[in-house]
Amino acid sequence: MALKKDDLEGKRINCDDYSLVDFQGFESDDIFEVADYFWECLSDAVRKKYMVYGQPIMSRPGSEFEVFDRNANAVRRFLNFCSYNYLGYSLHPEVIKAVQSTISEFGTGAVSAPLLSGYYDQLRMLEEEIAKIKGKESAIVFSTGYATNLGVLSGLLRPGDVAVLDIVSHASIYDGVRLSGADIKIFAHNNPRQLEKVLKGLNTKRVIVCVEGVYSMDGDLANLPEIIPVCKKYGAKILVDEAHASLIFGEKGGGVAEHFGLEEEVDISIGTFSKSFGAIGGYAAGKEKLMAYLRMVARSYVFSCAMAPHTAAGILKVLEIFGRDKSELDKLWDNTRYMHTKLKEVGLDIANTKSQVVPVMAGADLRLREISKRIQQKGLYTGVVAYPAVSRNKTRLRLSVSSMHTKAQIDDCVRILKEVFDSMAGWKPGQSTAVP
Repeated sequence: MALKKDDLEGKRINCDDYSLVDFQGFESDDIFEVADYFWECLSDAVRKKYMVYGQPIMSRPGSEFEVFDRNANAVRRFLNFCSYNYLGYSLHPEVIKAVQSTISEFGTGAVSAPLLSGYYDQLRMLEEEIAKIKGKESAIVFSTGYATNLGVLSGLLRPGDVAVLDIVSHASIYDGVRLSGADIKIFAHNNPRQLEKVLKGLNTKRVIVCVEGVYSMDGDLANLPEIIPVCKKYGAKILVDEAHASLIFGEKGGGVAEHFGLEEEVDISIGTFSKSFGAIGGYAAGKEKLMAYLRMVARSYVFSCAMAPHTAAGILKVLEIFGRDKSELDKLWDNTRYMHTKLKEVGLDIANTKSQVVPVMAGADLRLREISKRIQQKGLYTGVVAYPAVSRNKTRLRLSVSSMHTKAQIDDCVRILKEVFDSMAGWKPGQSTAVP
C-alpha cells in the first residue's frame, strides 16, 4: 500500500520500517515532498550505520583498496570483492599506456554524438573487433551497457509487441521494454517449459525473448540449450545480455552463447565494457542491416555523446592482450572455483552460481542491513543487494571474484563472512549492533 503524508507527518521515521520502494509510491500533490520524508529515513539509516552505499573510493580498484568509510569517518583499507574488474585489465600497464597516448593525441572526450563528429576511428575499429568476437556481422558501441538495452529494445519494439523476459533479467532490459510501450511477459527463471507456455499463449508474431548469459545477481548461466529451441519453435527473436560473461566464457571470450556453441542462434548479443574489460560503455551485435537500422533509431545512441577515443583504445588493447594471453582468465577461474568451495565448506548459501559472480544469501532486508554493516566493520567490501533489485526475502551479498585476488585474501573473505553470519544467530531488529 502506497505511503501517504498522513502516515509519516509528525512521526519519527524508523528506517527499519521502510524500503526505497515504499517512498517511490509516495502519494502527494507535491512531487518533491517525498524527498523530505525519505531524507529522514535515510538519516536514521546513517545513524544506525546501515548506509554502506556510495562511499568514495580513494585508490585503484585492486584486490584491496582504500575507501572513505562514512561510518568510521576515516579512510580505511578493505578487501575488495565488489569491483567488476574481473581480469584486472583496468590496471594493466599496456592498457594504461594505450589510454594515455590516445588522450595526448585526441584529447579527453569524443565531444559529439556518434552520428555527427563523435565517431572516431578507434570506435570503428572497436565495433569491428566486437563483431568478430561475437560471431556477428556488425556491432554498435553505446555509452553504457544500460543505454544499450534501453536503446535496442525501445528502438525495435512498439505498442502491441511482446517482450518475454526471464523474471530476474536486468533492470535495463525491463526499462527498455517499458520505454517502447510493448507488453512485458515473464517466465520463471531459466524455465524453458514455462517459457513455452507463455509463447504458446501469445497472439502476435512480434515477440522477443530476453535473457542474460550470466545472471548479474545469481551468477548462474542462461539455459540456452533448452531456451533457444523453444524460441525457434514459436518464431520468437532472442536477445542475450552477456554483460558478466564477455571475456569469461567462450574460447574467443564471446560469452555464454559461444560457451554452448549457440552464437549463430542468438539474434542480438548485448554486452558492456564496464566488467571484464575494465572500462565503460556497451555494445550490441547482430546482422549488419539490423545494426544499421538501430544506429538511426536507438535514442540512447543517437542522442548520447560517443565513447571517448581513449576509452576505445584501452578496450582495443584489452582485446589484443586477451587474444595472446589467457593467463588472467586461468587465474580467475582458479580463484572462482576456490571461492565456491570455501564458501560451501563453511555452510554459506551461494545459490546456483556457476561463475565469478557469487551471491551469499542473506534473507530478509533488515538482516542484510545488519550483515552489511558488520562485514564492513571487519574490513570486507562487497556488493549489498536488497529489494527491489532482488526479492524481499532473497537479499544477498554479491561477491565479485577477480584474477587479482590471492588465496589468502579469499580465505580472509570467507572467514569474515562466516564470523558475521554466525554472529547473526538469534539477532532481531533493534538489538545491539556491536560486532563480536
